[in-house]
Amino acid sequence: MTYDDMNSFILNYLKNDITGRAIMLTGEWGSGKSYYVKNTLKPFLEDKDNGKHKCVIVSLYGLSDTSEISKAIYMELRTIKKSFSSEAANTAKAVGKIIGKTVFNGLVSKIGFDIGGISDDDLKKIYESIDLTDKLIVLEDIERTQIDIIELLGYINNMCENDGVKVLLVTNESELLHFHMGEPKKKKKYGGEEIEYTKVYSEDAQKYLKAKEKSISDTLQFHADFQETIGGIIDKFENDDLSSFKGALTVPRRSIIRNDITNYREVIVACQKACDIYNYMKTHSITADSEFTDSEFKKCILIGLVNYLQKCLDDPDLKFKANALLDSDLSGDSIYPLMRFCYDYYHSQIISQEAIKETIAEYSDYLIYVDKTGYDDKDLKVLYSLHISTEEELNTAIQNIYNRLDDIYDISLKHYDRIISCLIIAKYDALLNNDKIDEIIEKIISNLKGRGTKYNKMHHLFSCTLTIQDAEGTRKFKEIQDKVFESLNYVPDSIATTDSMNYAEIIVKLSNGHLRQYNPNRIMEKIPLDKIIEHIPDFTSETLDDLRHILLAIDYNELSEETLTSIKQFKDDISSLLTKEGIDLDCIKKLQIRWICDAINGNTEDNSE
Repeated sequence: MTYDDMNSFILNYLKNDITGRAIMLTGEWGSGKSYYVKNTLKPFLEDKDNGKHKCVIVSLYGLSDTSEISKAIYMELRTIKKSFSSEAANTAKAVGKIIGKTVFNGLVSKIGFDIGGISDDDLKKIYESIDLTDKLIVLEDIERTQIDIIELLGYINNMCENDGVKVLLVTNESELLHFHMGEPKKKKKYGGEEIEYTKVYSEDAQKYLKAKEKSISDTLQFHADFQETIGGIIDKFENDDLSSFKGALTVPRRSIIRNDITNYREVIVACQKACDIYNYMKTHSITADSEFTDSEFKKCILIGLVNYLQKCLDDPDLKFKANALLDSDLSGDSIYPLMRFCYDYYHSQIISQEAIKETIAEYSDYLIYVDKTGYDDKDLKVLYSLHISTEEELNTAIQNIYNRLDDIYDISLKHYDRIISCLIIAKYDALLNNDKIDEIIEKIISNLKGRGTKYNKMHHLFSCTLTIQDAEGTRKFKEIQDKVFESLNYVPDSIATTDSMNYAEIIVKLSNGHLRQYNPNRIMEKIPLDKIIEHIPDFTSETLDDLRHILLAIDYNELSEETLTSIKQFKDDISSLLTKEGIDLDCIKKLQIRWICDAINGNTEDNSE
């Protein structure tokens, strides 16, 4: 049932039902039942066009006696009817009004006073205060009450059958229906037999079902309206950043939040944490470099938290990857991973400017590699299906791709190999005359420049290639492939060393963030370690520490034999400095040298194994 369907059904129950029984709304915990009642059903019933029916909402969570329900209903009624009008008191008549006698009796029992000493006028006012005409009593959490369920249903039956009160029970009925599977029974079926199992309800469940039959007429199965619920939650926060995502979050079937949300309470928590972070960023003037990355970053904060908290419902012991800033496994979304600082804020309420700024830089780079469009991309779809496209469609797609490559965030780097393959096929196999083909390839090579370490194991870039029939096309593809890998492992002129360069300066430059930009393996191939050894005594302890971090950043499994041999020799040479006469090294430099040797030993030994 849609929200509109449920609203109409409950309104009809209020206006026309004469069964003298309650109705029930059941759904899983956290599915949004209470949110629906308070934010959708209540405004609908109270609208003047629908009869201005008041909702008296009472939670039975933790209540231990039916008299406590009476008190709770009475107090809620006092909130609704703030004061008595003398005119109303004088003209009101008990006849024709629904007086909550069951509620009144329970109230008297709870308070413990003698009604015999109360004047008729005062009694009339009390009755008026428990006037339930045109009101819907909503009793929530009946599965969480301490009241015996049979006693509770008896109380509800008295209100409905004897007093004519309209009651809606909101619950997770599955928590009341404990059962086990009975003995398997064979059932004949066309073509053979099938095994059938029947539910065997517990004794308490059977008593409940029997009492329910007398007390409750209809049971509505609640399923949250994803679009309306998410939109309503966002509106409640009145946060500009959160509101800016509303359209993307609530679009039917295409939402960037998974549509299999099972607990909207966790969505509310995620929105609260996200708003806290947005406000913190605003207070401290923290933004990304561009409007696009800033928007995507803030969106990632929310989506990562929402998806993570949903996953925690099944596995509360989920842990963040050590030393990582982003974790797509914890969010289940490659585009919007869970961020480490969000994880820390949720679990320990700790947040820092430095953590956010570091994550912005990481995520900005991450966005270049993540596939945001996939095969839904219209231009890529035409290119990848060139064998069934028209020449006009293909030329248009190529022109669009050419233009789009100016924005490195537009087309994921993951598509670059397939784009190149298809362009080569288009040019050499299909003989497409389009001068943009070579220009696109040059743009791709430029965009990949120096990204060999960022794109995890970039040699996988050409692992899935299409078959190129033309021999010249095959040769050209191999030539482009070599250019791509050369570009990926790019080492700038300022880093490529010569005899005249200041090695200490080179090492410092590399260690100050450049290792993230350039491939340390390629750099190590260009650094003449045999010449650096001569300058080691002149290096500061800090420079030696930087050198050690470069050596730790290397992927020793991908080193050439020549480079690996050079590093091992460097280890032997630098180790000999510790005992070499005429070399003046303080104790800290000696410590750094020993650490450098340990770093090389640890990696080269593992490599040899």
